[in-house]
Amino acid sequence: MLGWFFRLICLALLGLGFFHLAFREAPELGLRPDILAANLSGRGQPEIRVLAADALERAVLTINGRVAISAIGMDMRQHSGDFSQSVSVEVTPTGQGVKLGSDRYVRVRLKSLDQQPLRLSWKKSDQSEASLNLPHEIEIHGTHIESGGRKLPRLRILARLPIEEYLYGVVAGEIFSSWPLEAIRAQAVAARSYAYFEMRSRADDEYDVHADVRSQVWRPSPVVEPQVRRAVDSTAGVVLTEKNALIKTFFHSECGGFTADARWFFTKTPLLALSGVSCPRCSAAKNRPTPWRATYTRQEVAAKLRQAGLLRQPGEIRVLQGLDYRGNPMGRRLGRVVSLELTLVGDRGGQVRVPANDFRLAMGPDRQNIASTYMAIEGGDEARITFSGYGWGHGVGLCQYGAAYAADKLGYNFLDILALYFPGAKPVRLWGSDAGFR
Repeated sequence: MLGWFFRLICLALLGLGFFHLAFREAPELGLRPDILAANLSGRGQPEIRVLAADALERAVLTINGRVAISAIGMDMRQHSGDFSQSVSVEVTPTGQGVKLGSDRYVRVRLKSLDQQPLRLSWKKSDQSEASLNLPHEIEIHGTHIESGGRKLPRLRILARLPIEEYLYGVVAGEIFSSWPLEAIRAQAVAARSYAYFEMRSRADDEYDVHADVRSQVWRPSPVVEPQVRRAVDSTAGVVLTEKNALIKTFFHSECGGFTADARWFFTKTPLLALSGVSCPRCSAAKNRPTPWRATYTRQEVAAKLRQAGLLRQPGEIRVLQGLDYRGNPMGRRLGRVVSLELTLVGDRGGQVRVPANDFRLAMGPDRQNIASTYMAIEGGDEARITFSGYGWGHGVGLCQYGAAYAADKLGYNFLDILALYFPGAKPVRLWGSDAGFR
């Protein structure tokens, strides 16, 4: 009898302990570049700062319609006013600030007053034309780049806008508007959680997110696709959490079969929501993603890595091999490569490890190069090395093609999709209306 009584007490204590762990409020741990235990008290829709363009030698600003201008002059005085003429003006860096036409400023802010976008155009490093139409407030100021031991003046362009408006451009840039609505809604929540995590983590920095794959692809436009607008508006303010902590919800195009644990590429903190799952779309043989394949010489690999700053040691590559999450060589086996080990020859020789996702980005993160980290490596000790695999992207978090499949073929709603790719995560609304959130 006493034995059963003792067991009941133990079970009760275990239950209380579980309840405490599962439902207690997350402590305020402060901001850090790893997974954040954040204070999630909502204060209305926040404004996000987007690095729209950086390190530009010059740009052309085209204004149509009324624009409010606020600038700090070289005398550090504040200048402000409205401008209502259609004009194109050259913007150049000065070293101390920017030159807008013939006027010099430390920094300039411009805001459209009638929803006519401000247009910025410039030439990229390959001399191709690039442009952005920004129906928001933008800030232009000077910055520098290091080149040959010298500091060269350049332009930096920031956009400031409400986070929900920002998400219109992200969802349009990251997923097809023709896909099922529930998949687009899942993408909207993942993109919002990622962006808000970055905002909370980078509050003391100059900007919150990049406008490209370094954060999320942002394609701003004054015209928003109805399906995109509906997906963003119906999930307004919804982010994902685990144990009351905000999650940095990574996503990618195709996982290749299973998603990767975030600790393999991005974080140190173990989280159930980012631990990796089997993808119902990519893991099925009939839905296998189109394979990719790329071949390089060892010299080409070394040149790309040195250009990206991932290989600083002298010497040629003698052997290249993929390692799994335990650090074990994978040989020619197909699987999730977490890092690549390079054995060098030369005056110093030695071995260098390069994170697989950094390697992918350095070689070219498209289907003609190293499309994903789910791959096999052949000829790692030969003159030509061949990489082949499935999927597209780093493989962590939401698989976008998998989300579309789950919505279209399995009948999942956006909450089902999020529960699939972020197991154990809890959706929380921080701002906006609860209408449509079900």
